[in-house]
Amino acid sequence: MSRMPYVIGALVMATGLSWTIHLMVAPEPWAVDSAFTIAIGTLVFSIVAMSGLLLGRGRWTRYFATGLVAVQLLIVLVADFEPWLLIALACSVLSLVGLAGPWLQGWLRERPATGSPGAVPLVLAIGSFALVPLVGIAAPSGLEYAHGLVGAAGILASWGYLKGHSWALWLLRLGIPVLALAAAIASPPGGAIIMVIAGSTLTGLAWREEARLAVDPLPTNLPTPRRRR
Repeated sequence: MSRMPYVIGALVMATGLSWTIHLMVAPEPWAVDSAFTIAIGTLVFSIVAMSGLLLGRGRWTRYFATGLVAVQLLIVLVADFEPWLLIALACSVLSLVGLAGPWLQGWLRERPATGSPGAVPLVLAIGSFALVPLVGIAAPSGLEYAHGLVGAAGILASWGYLKGHSWALWLLRLGIPVLALAAAIASPPGGAIIMVIAGSTLTGLAWREEARLAVDPLPTNLPTPRRRR
């Protein structure tokens, strides 16, 4: 069996780790707390991407990892030059080459796995946690209490939804839009747009039928089959 999928997964993780260290060493143009939230999101999503490539092996993992690396590369547009920036750039380029190449063919499944939750629940689980780095991007000069609340709610909603709790779905439906609006008011104009788009997108997806079915418990007592006469 080829070892290239493991190499690619390690490169994706190394990319996220190097960008995380860069944000900690040279957070400009973000404030320290804003850069910290972006770094947390970068690190966690890199772990998700690597785990998906090596364990889940779903087709979506290639797209997710590629998009994650591409978004991380945007940091170079505003970053200060320092050694970790060069390391992060090199890892990003190698990761994109590996993800775009033929080495994952036969490794990733071409069809969704049986019993997979579907695209909407997956986007909700990942997107709700994405509120953590988004508040850092939306508030480059520093976080307010409203940003901390919506970030914490995003973590709680992501964890609860992955566990199948119905309260997490209602948090996404009713709580997240209110908290995102409060964070938008506390943000500069560009950050306000980011918060409004993120909150409205998650809320809209949470009202979809697929989102409800993902946390709808199965009946414990099934009716007994009827006997044919």
